[in-house]
Amino acid sequence: MTVSIRFLLYINIVLFALSASAQDIDTLATQKEQVTDTVLVEKVPERYGLRVGIDLSTIIRSALDDNYKGLSIVGDFRIKDNYYLAAEIGTETKDAIENSFDATINGSYIKAGFNYNAYENWTGMSNLIYAGVRVGYATFNTDLNSYTIYTTNTYFEPDVRDELLSFDGLSGAWLEAQLGVQARLFNNFYLGVNLQLKSIVSQKEPEGFGNLYIPGFNKVTTDNKFGAGYGYTLTYLIPIYKK
Repeated sequence: MTVSIRFLLYINIVLFALSASAQDIDTLATQKEQVTDTVLVEKVPERYGLRVGIDLSTIIRSALDDNYKGLSIVGDFRIKDNYYLAAEIGTETKDAIENSFDATINGSYIKAGFNYNAYENWTGMSNLIYAGVRVGYATFNTDLNSYTIYTTNTYFEPDVRDELLSFDGLSGAWLEAQLGVQARLFNNFYLGVNLQLKSIVSQKEPEGFGNLYIPGFNKVTTDNKFGAGYGYTLTYLIPIYKK
């Protein structure tokens, strides 16, 4: 009887020990899963900073087109997750030469708005595939170098006036939609390309005829308020903080 009691007591002790061990194993497994989950969901801090550079298209166009000179500085600043403030300032000089006139337009412009980045970056990268909107505004002047007086009488030679007419204080405002890409070249340098669709909101025109060209917008036509453009950008990212 004593042996049976001792045997039963021994079995109970073993079962208790096994139960305790099983509980310890379950606890360790749960802790391991929690640690693993913590590691998996932990995010690497991402860089927030100012990306600034130049629009290469204005430089290339200035080199290839004798009737155009321009320079544009572009930039963006990441404010939250996939949202970026964006801006551009520039200056342009354009010779508009047609059969009936020869004019020079000179002025500067600014564009400001934001971009939404639809690209899911790998850890530590800041590439963009974005859609954005801008509000643009330009101030400029137009010099009418020569012009031809319109007439229906073809007997005489065309009446060409070489007198200079200057129109100052002109302006134009427009809305702009952009689609673009910015990809890292090396270190913090990024190469970008974008397409632009624009619509004139308001403009101040010369007396006697309309605007021919608005800096930052492009050519202006009397029967169409829409315009288009493009850009090739080279920018450098200045990291400011991580989040």
